[in-house]
Amino acid sequence: MQNDDHTATKFPYQLAAVDLDGTLLGPDKTISEQNAAAVRRLNENGAQVIIASGRRHQNSIRFQRQLQLTGPIIACQGGLIRDGESGNVIEAHFLPQTAAREIVGEAEQNGVQAIYYHLDHLYVPEQNNRWIDLYESRVGERAETLHDLSELDGRRALKIVWYGDPVVLRKIRPEIAARYHGKVDVLSTESENLEFMPRGINKAAALEKVAREFGVAREHVLAFGDAENDLQMLAWAGMGVAMRHGNPVVIAAARMVSPPGPPETAFARAVDLLFEDASKSEPSL
Repeated sequence: MQNDDHTATKFPYQLAAVDLDGTLLGPDKTISEQNAAAVRRLNENGAQVIIASGRRHQNSIRFQRQLQLTGPIIACQGGLIRDGESGNVIEAHFLPQTAAREIVGEAEQNGVQAIYYHLDHLYVPEQNNRWIDLYESRVGERAETLHDLSELDGRRALKIVWYGDPVVLRKIRPEIAARYHGKVDVLSTESENLEFMPRGINKAAALEKVAREFGVAREHVLAFGDAENDLQMLAWAGMGVAMRHGNPVVIAAARMVSPPGPPETAFARAVDLLFEDASKSEPSL
């Protein structure tokens, strides 16, 4: 029997979905010891922690293993739910083939690079440039090259990302979003990107499915994030927690914001605050 204060508190949450970039990962794209300890603390107090990332499953799984987590991973912003141990696909959503084909074709016309999230692969055009280099340095993996992404003909695309000049992307986003309205969802998680997702598919929809499968009520679900692709998830969860350094729109949608401090430990400070609040809400004996 443990007498640690961490396990003495009655914690009201049973499931915690945690974003990677900007939340669990610091600016150097690693997990700080404080954040790793916060994950353990959640697990020890009855909240199963799962990763909910815009990254691919194959990219996210290394962090799941580093933290010794089990169960499903929400990848590609909810486009894919896949078990981290067996690799079994629980749910996958693909862009409409016609729309995916058009999005790939329009990338070159707009002077940006298309990055193709296939179910089992990550593809980029053969002519790599600094935007692809920037993308690969951020996600920590090398993409496979194809002479022409049109060879894929829009098949099995979980999402497509455009990478390029932030000024160009900011200028064309309203027009692109209007043109694809009702077909796909358009969002941005970095100033250098636009991301195209199947309509209505996001981390919130995926987290709702996972919570239902686990038999966890919405009010007992935690979600942590910082970027535009976390917005719906933080709004849906019983307790949505935004990182203080994150997108202002996401912060406005959250019920809690991490206390001030370095971004690489923002998640840990948020977890500490949750436990402080849970302790204060306990009835006195």
